[in-house]
Amino acid sequence: MIFKSFVVEKNIKSIDTCFAVLFYGENIGLKDELKKEIKKNHRAFEQYIFSQEEIIKNKKKLDEQLENTSLFSKNKIIIINEVSEKLKNIIIPILENPKENSKLFLFAENLDKKSSIRSFFEKNRTLGIIPCYQDNERTLSEYIRKKLNGYEGLSQDLINTLISNSGLDRKTISNELEKINNLFLNKKIDAEKLNTLINNRYNLDFDNLRDNCFSGDQKLLNKNLGSISLQNEDAYFYLNNLNMRIKKLFDLRYEYEKSKNIELAMDNIKPKVFWKDRPIFSKQIKIWNLKKLKDAKELLFNAEMTIKTKLSGYNEVIIKNLLIKLYKKAVSTS
Repeated sequence: MIFKSFVVEKNIKSIDTCFAVLFYGENIGLKDELKKEIKKNHRAFEQYIFSQEEIIKNKKKLDEQLENTSLFSKNKIIIINEVSEKLKNIIIPILENPKENSKLFLFAENLDKKSSIRSFFEKNRTLGIIPCYQDNERTLSEYIRKKLNGYEGLSQDLINTLISNSGLDRKTISNELEKINNLFLNKKIDAEKLNTLINNRYNLDFDNLRDNCFSGDQKLLNKNLGSISLQNEDAYFYLNNLNMRIKKLFDLRYEYEKSKNIELAMDNIKPKVFWKDRPIFSKQIKIWNLKKLKDAKELLFNAEMTIKTKLSGYNEVIIKNLLIKLYKKAVSTS
């Protein structure tokens, strides 16, 4: 059974009737929040968390938790992270034979329509599946208003600034909202203080660094990369910023290959390219063909996986290495 993510956000209990639920998609921040809500909603249950790799290496771990009963609680939830097609031969037989006192929650990256796991969840009404698509300005505006409900001084301008600086990344916004909660304990927002907090955080101008990289500008990249300090805790903001540029270039390249007209391509994509950004996109679309963009997407995915498995203190190094690899891809001939 397919659930809308906004429905589950409003009421996590809406998926309580399902033996197993699959969350998939690019929106890491949304999946993290739903995972927290699931844990909170099942606080009386025993909780076990596995990665896909753990289960593949030792399937008995999962089997034991599904079969064994506990002295402390008769109910349990099992969360499996980083799910992909590699798990299908293990997980589908389990889904076909649900256990009475256990619930499974699976979290995956993107699963395309050919995915056996995705298809199995979509066709089975006793299971739940929730696509977690990337946020847009509207969904993030609603998210901020919900999280800051009851705060005085919250204007749409401040909301827009938070969204603009986040790179449309919910995880980054969530971190900022936590700081706002700590800064304005009386729930009265001081616009000047908030703007100072936001601007101090993002005056490093990551957008320029990104454009140096995608434009193949070695001189500016070397200059800015050496002088810039990237915050380890903002790793997902940087990844999302780069991902959005790759996605935009993908859309542009498809349109350009159909029309062979850059200006027409920039008008045809949605949202169309803003006038002040047209010169940089005109330059980059000539550099990046579809094969290069697919390679860039893979570089981004590998960097994200590395960040998930390393201590957060290495994030700045990982992001800077990613930028260098993307620059090298930009200037390569293939």
